[in-house]
Amino acid sequence: MTANSSTDANAEHKVFFSHKVKDDAVTNSIKDLIEARFERVRCFMSKNIAKGTNWRQAIAEELTGSSFLVLVFTDPTEDWAWCLYETGFFDALTRFPNEMHTRRIYCLHHTSSPPPSPIADLQATKANLEDVSRWLKELYKHTVQTKEILWNDIPQIASQICEFFEQENKPIYSAKSVGISVRSCSLMSPDDLPDDTIIEGDRRLMEEVFGTNTGKIDWKSAKERFAEFPNSSEANLNALKEISHVIYRIHDNSRVRPIQGTIFVEQGPKRYRPVISHAKELAAGRILCEILLIEEVGGPLQNVDKHLGALLTSVRMAARIRWEIIRPFVLGSNIELLALSPRKLRFDLQTCLNNIFIEAEFRGNFSPNDVWSAFESDVDRSKIDAMIKDWPPLYSKIWQSLGFNDVTETFGEVSDQPFTREDIISLGAALHELEKMNSDFLDMAVARAEVLIGKELGITKSPRASEPKDQRAHAPKRTRAGFAKAA
Repeated sequence: MTANSSTDANAEHKVFFSHKVKDDAVTNSIKDLIEARFERVRCFMSKNIAKGTNWRQAIAEELTGSSFLVLVFTDPTEDWAWCLYETGFFDALTRFPNEMHTRRIYCLHHTSSPPPSPIADLQATKANLEDVSRWLKELYKHTVQTKEILWNDIPQIASQICEFFEQENKPIYSAKSVGISVRSCSLMSPDDLPDDTIIEGDRRLMEEVFGTNTGKIDWKSAKERFAEFPNSSEANLNALKEISHVIYRIHDNSRVRPIQGTIFVEQGPKRYRPVISHAKELAAGRILCEILLIEEVGGPLQNVDKHLGALLTSVRMAARIRWEIIRPFVLGSNIELLALSPRKLRFDLQTCLNNIFIEAEFRGNFSPNDVWSAFESDVDRSKIDAMIKDWPPLYSKIWQSLGFNDVTETFGEVSDQPFTREDIISLGAALHELEKMNSDFLDMAVARAEVLIGKELGITKSPRASEPKDQRAHAPKRTRAGFAKAA
């Protein structure tokens, strides 16, 4: 053990902890641990200031009387202005020699979050066993500790401090969002925001949705961007109109209603549902609203008879497959021509398939057996049995053609490599097989749903030509009067 760097064994040493309120728990745990094990060391946190005290003056006095400042630095995306002010104040004190204090600054930070750039040149301590042990040994020497047992326990204390940081680590996920900043004085109509309103957010998200690589775009340019895509422009512009209404109501202190619209990425199929997260007033008379952009995949049916619910859910999924996959990729296009843009084809099919089957999973109150049970005739049930059996290999074949061999892991990056001839043939055959199965299923399911809903509403139904004669003999006739009654 090396010699102590100070000769005054009776002096009290103060440690000033600079931290954000949200990191109070981890900082308090470190403070309690040090005060319990180190002699003649008093730790300070701003929560120790008595109510009614001049807060700024108390902070300045504590900084002036401290030998050490420890900045507990966690999430670099937060605003650290006040903590950096405290650090700068303390750093200025170190410039003047003082017989009472040998001042030192330490920055305790997550291994994944380097210190903020203004103090990057100061001593940083990563929250790992080696670095924290080194810091504690320096603290041991500079505070003239004498107990051998404390020196020997430093690795254990360091391990506990590292655990505190693990418990308080930064979030590993946050929803996608954009900020919309608008001048309050220019809000004249609820139907549209001023042209100079600014939309700002993560560069990747802004590039995906608004086509800008700067991370920001003005309102006028956003509308012009959406107008470039005729298939989605109406929906996107309506969504912007709803956002305008919401921000106007926030400014007017009126009740804010949920946004119903959807924002499509270019022509689709990927789309986001905007959700108001929070709003705040800024300096210079501006309002800033944070808008979450949630990938839209639909919602479940509720309070519906189990077998009818299963059938209606499957009809919805089949209809989405029909309009989102079969029409654009089978009936309306040549797969070989689409494959000339390999990444786009893979990405669009990936988005469609994932969105549809995420919704199917989210609506998953029903099983294939429930769909099967919604049918009565042996012929229909036999056909459903065959589809249930044929579906898994067909689904797998489609994903394999797109480069995903595991159908449970289909959210990764798609390849931009050209399709092989074999993959094009395989994908084309699989999509045509999907079209045939989809057509057969919708033909059966829509007719059966009509019967079940008719029973619920008291509407009779005439038999389909394809139904067996013995079934048609017992089927009641449907009349226009029945529809009129239901209406």
